[in-house]
Amino acid sequence: MDDDTGRRELVVPFCAGAYVLRYMRDENDTVVLIRVWHSKEKRT
Repeated sequence: MDDDTGRRELVVPFCAGAYVLRYMRDENDTVVLIRVWHSKEKRT
C-alpha cells in the first residue's frame, strides 16, 4: 500500500474473481490479517 503503515495486500485467484487479503507483520514478524474480501464484493 502507498502509506507508511506497513500494510500489504495479497490477491489470491479464485474461480471468476479473487480474494484480497490485507495484512501486516507485527514486531514479532507474525502475520496479522486485517481484512479479507472477494474482488466481486460490492464495497462501500
